[in-house]
Amino acid sequence: MIRFLTHKGETHTKRVVTQSDAARKEHGVDLHVRLENEKKRGNSYFIEAKGNLRADGTPMLSSRNTNFRWALSQIILRIKVDSTKNNYIYGIAMPLSDVQACARKIRDNWALKLLKIRMYGAYRDKNGQLTAKEFLPQELYD
Repeated sequence: MIRFLTHKGETHTKRVVTQSDAARKEHGVDLHVRLENEKKRGNSYFIEAKGNLRADGTPMLSSRNTNFRWALSQIILRIKVDSTKNNYIYGIAMPLSDVQACARKIRDNWALKLLKIRMYGAYRDKNGQLTAKEFLPQELYD
């Protein structure tokens, strides 16, 4: 996610504000990145990340559905202000292979559509670098 967001757009400053470390059991949003122009205006991204591996590299025992619902509840609980008025973007990152199945679960959810929660599918590019694809609200919700 960091790689994807820091290559997004033509903003002047791209900085990671916070990044939680699961191995150290840190709390809070998994990733907060601020993309801003020279006038310090821009977007703040708040991302909850759920994968199919634990911090130590062993497979997760919980299902994709459980991980997705957990991430969804975590990001909703982190929303403190109207995202459209504060340039706050909230999202969930997961393996790209899980995005379509998870998107089907929320497609007709009116509340999530109103919150404009995005999804990010993480994958390795042709060079083996970890990156992501962004799925905007208009692609996710009916």
